[in-house]
Amino acid sequence: MHEDPQWLRMRIFAFLALSLLSALGARLWFLQSVEHDRFEFQAQTNVLEPVYEEAPRGRILDRKGMVLVDNKVVQVVTIDRAELGGLDAVTKEELFVRLAIAVSRSGRLTKADAIANEIADRSYGPFERIPVAIDVDPDLLVFIGEREDEFPGVEVVQRTVRSYPYGSLAAHILGYVGSITRAEWESVTDPDEESDKPYQLNDEIGKTGVERVFESELRGVPGIRYLRVDRSSNVIGEDDDRRREPTSGNDVWLTIDIDLQALAEQELSDGLASARLQEVRDPADPPFVASAGSVVVTDPQTGDVLAMASYPTYEPADFVNGISFTQFNELTSEDNFSPILNRAIQGQYAPGSTFKLVTAYAALEEGVLGEGPDAIRGVYDAYVDRGDYTYSGCFEDSDTCIYRSPFNGSRRVDLTAALTVSSDAYFYEIGGEGFWRRPKEDLTDDGVSEDEGIQKWATLMGLGTDSGIQLPYERSGAVPDRDYYRSQFDLGVFGTDQWFGGSTIILSIGQGELLVTPLQLANTYATFANGGLVYQPNIGLKLTRSGDESDVVREMGPRLLRDLNIPPEFRLPIEQGLLGVPRRDGSSVGTAWRAFSNVDFPLGSWPVAGKTGTAEVQGKADTSIFAAYGPTDNPGYKIDIAGEPSVAIAVVLEEAGFGSSAAAPVAARILERIATDTVDPARSVEQTEALIAALVAARLEEEEELQATTDPDAEAALP
Repeated sequence: MHEDPQWLRMRIFAFLALSLLSALGARLWFLQSVEHDRFEFQAQTNVLEPVYEEAPRGRILDRKGMVLVDNKVVQVVTIDRAELGGLDAVTKEELFVRLAIAVSRSGRLTKADAIANEIADRSYGPFERIPVAIDVDPDLLVFIGEREDEFPGVEVVQRTVRSYPYGSLAAHILGYVGSITRAEWESVTDPDEESDKPYQLNDEIGKTGVERVFESELRGVPGIRYLRVDRSSNVIGEDDDRRREPTSGNDVWLTIDIDLQALAEQELSDGLASARLQEVRDPADPPFVASAGSVVVTDPQTGDVLAMASYPTYEPADFVNGISFTQFNELTSEDNFSPILNRAIQGQYAPGSTFKLVTAYAALEEGVLGEGPDAIRGVYDAYVDRGDYTYSGCFEDSDTCIYRSPFNGSRRVDLTAALTVSSDAYFYEIGGEGFWRRPKEDLTDDGVSEDEGIQKWATLMGLGTDSGIQLPYERSGAVPDRDYYRSQFDLGVFGTDQWFGGSTIILSIGQGELLVTPLQLANTYATFANGGLVYQPNIGLKLTRSGDESDVVREMGPRLLRDLNIPPEFRLPIEQGLLGVPRRDGSSVGTAWRAFSNVDFPLGSWPVAGKTGTAEVQGKADTSIFAAYGPTDNPGYKIDIAGEPSVAIAVVLEEAGFGSSAAAPVAARILERIATDTVDPARSVEQTEALIAALVAARLEEEEELQATTDPDAEAALP
């Protein structure tokens, strides 16, 4: 009797299923019972080690969206330290020598000792690939890839580094990045708080400029790879599911106009070069070294810094691959005039006669000039300037009681004219007779001595204190008063702690221990231009998501510090005097008229209110200074200008002579381009190289044509 085929198939299927279940059960019993201890041991000894991958930093752009700092992809030679563990010392040394030769031949000079030092650097994590050469020739990738046996553990990978499309332009503003030090790492790492942007030793961090101040925004979120590592620190795999890709940092937009920045830097360099060509009047006088200087241009209505030039300058790209001690010493050496120093915020200078704006305003506010009973004269009362002033408070007839000026002759001036022609004697008397000698009580309601009114208003206008600009290492300058003298005496700097009448007299013309930075000076003139609004200068404009200009993270608007609310009746006579400085109207000749007439400045449609300054420096040529703002209308000149002043400027040239002969021409050329809207576009490095190549090609072509027309053989060959 035959069995039903369908029933037979069911029996076979049941048998197979039972067999598979039995095998699975046996395996499960084996793993849980026999292999349990081994797998439990592996689970306890194998760990996931995070390896961080630095994210690209955000870009830095100017106010119009021109990229000032970008990232570029470069080839980096790296070594896996773990793969070197099985090599003896001799084999390692031979590897380093071979690698150094290969890298050097590709165009990046590298020494074997340098590679060995990088490998020995314990600041790298045990599972990081250690970079030993950055920005190498891409062909090296193929060369090493074809010779894996000769270069165990060596790999050429791609990384992003900083690039500077405009070269050294705005270097002091932008700053540079470098490897984080242990001290920096400790300052940005909180062991009790987890950060989404953690730093590893040898990560890059902003060192100066915008790179430093906006570090938290520019830094991206690092990527993370999780490696499976056994108890012997051998990598046995990678957890791809937990991998996190790096995210770029935010883009930072600056208030700087790169076109105006390029103009300011060029005119600054040219102005210093021109100043060096001056001849000294007396062979005993110090030479015009004209080694350094600064130009600052701001917007008086917002506090935005439109340009900030400092000379000499440096190449931030030199820091990309690491800078040697020799190079860094050259950048910081005073013998090289400290190129890395940002003189706009770190240079401290006596402002000279540019400070007379502050003295004049303080005299009006404190009643030294005006209609009050204690005023030494009315604002428009004439004063006879004979080129010197004799201090009435002297106890005996002495030459030390006489304060002289470069002016010789006799002229009648009021406050307005005294500013236009820069009468030292007029302001000497304001300091000596007005602030120091007039009857006064010990302290005013705000705790300031009445004879320190100049210092009071200088401080309120932002001098002698940090401006608050978003840049590091700013210096505050100094506005000397009694407390300042005492503090300097206690430090052993001054030989006396006494403030005398002569100190106030010298202060009135911007000399003595008074020190300002070019940025502070520009901000002071901007404050007067806008009617008394003291802004903290802005260098940052806004933040946007990386690569998406429409995704604004944060905008940085004006930062008003205080409002001095300058009365129109005080502003009028002072501004009239400043408007006369760049002019020559009949017998009234301003100290900067020649500088502005030489560029055919359109003062009729774009009036400039400015002041020259010449600060004496012992043993050196004078510091040349000019400060101004514009355009501005004034009833005294019957000019009607639409809108408020849009630009304030300060120019400081070290060891360059009179303010009228060196600094004023620089300012005039810059302001003339602004007034006529003819500021040329800044050229990038790529554009400059293309232009040079085109000029060289054209020159070669001209020479070939010239040679062809003068070669006898070539002439004989002509029909």
